[in-house]
Amino acid sequence: MVERQTRYALGVKLEDKQSQTINRAVTHLISQYPIASITADNGSEFSLLSNLEAVEVYFAHPYSSHERGTNENFNGLLRKYVPKGVSLNPLTSEELDNYITAINERPRRLLQY
Repeated sequence: MVERQTRYALGVKLEDKQSQTINRAVTHLISQYPIASITADNGSEFSLLSNLEAVEVYFAHPYSSHERGTNENFNGLLRKYVPKGVSLNPLTSEELDNYITAINERPRRLLQY
């Protein structure tokens, strides 16, 4: 997950891409951070997000990755550490946390530094 204004990223290593697993992880993140809204793509793994009451959930239109530009940009930054075509599955939680921390600490012109 990436916060739209500050570009602060959060990530959790999941055991699978099932909608129940993702819903549990998002519910946990919502309890830890002040998340007001989520924009997801239309993948079936995000289908249960619409049941969340604590946040507004929006779904991007099919084939409209530009509606989730911040997320797409983050994916590109993460792929500098784990190239496209290389599975994220072997990553440990610690490795994922280290990559996300490196991305969060990266200077960004958008944030005037």
